Amino acid sequence: MHNWTALIDEYLAFRIARGFQPSRKIERLLSQFVASLPDSRDDEVLFRNADVLTWVNAPDRAAPSWVSARLSIVRGFALYLAGSGLPVVVPACRQAPTSCRRATPYLYSTSEIVDLMDATDVLFTPLRAATMRTLIGLLFVTGMRIGETLHLSIGDLDTEQNTLTIRHAKLGRERIVCLDTSTSEALRAYLDAPPRHDLGTGVDRPLFVTCQGAAVCYSNVCGAFHQMVRRVGLARRAGARPRLHDLRHSFATRTMIDAYRTGRDPGHTFAVLSLWLGHSNPTDTYWYLQAAPEVAAIAAGRLDRDQEW
Repeated sequence: MHNWTALIDEYLAFRIARGFQPSRKIERLLSQFVASLPDSRDDEVLFRNADVLTWVNAPDRAAPSWVSARLSIVRGFALYLAGSGLPVVVPACRQAPTSCRRATPYLYSTSEIVDLMDATDVLFTPLRAATMRTLIGLLFVTGMRIGETLHLSIGDLDTEQNTLTIRHAKLGRERIVCLDTSTSEALRAYLDAPPRHDLGTGVDRPLFVTCQGAAVCYSNVCGAFHQMVRRVGLARRAGARPRLHDLRHSFATRTMIDAYRTGRDPGHTFAVLSLWLGHSNPTDTYWYLQAAPEVAAIAAGRLDRDQEW
């Protein structure tokens, strides 16, 4: 009989070592899955496709998105077990219907970002206002992931070279983000401001901190951002609601729009953008642009002009 607890712990450690965040949800669901398996079986296979499908489809009439999520979690676990040389049948993907779709991005204008940043002085204490103002500005002009910014330490910022080193990117990758001089100066001004400077500016200290000097956590940023959105009065439009992640969408969209408007090679810009955003697959970058009708309209207009020649 296999020690399922140890196998699950090893798998979770494997995920964390490759840049994924710890997930109590995955741990809980895998524990529920292995508990559903029979105590003994005729063959030595740990579990088969039928075992997986029986579990992921319980209870009856479960939401398609829930079934799909459970299947994805068990499939990841099975791939790890198979890669470790253990006898297991890896379930095929797309065996369950899904209603999941990516959220329609809310594309921010520059004026909306200015309004959000201005709202911090009304809503928060000086330190929190400076932190949120600087954080939102950084996300908007670099397209970084929110998790990447919250893991930054002061030593990752090089104001002489105007760069940020992301050491905890998705899947454990590392990359360098080049900054505009004004962005680098804004980060330095944040660190030099009395509320922030008094909490320590050693190279190993978090870049964005709370009033206790600890690194700002994602839930606190989300809560503050929602307060800012309500204060400014940003409303849903075309099925989209303002989200933090859409700052990244907005950066990607602006980059491609600028490329078309200034006559730069859109193919080259797209390749650079994909690398800049830290995407391992260009199709991920394509999704960012596919959801933006502004990009399609400008591209179509350029195509029409080219055909006229």
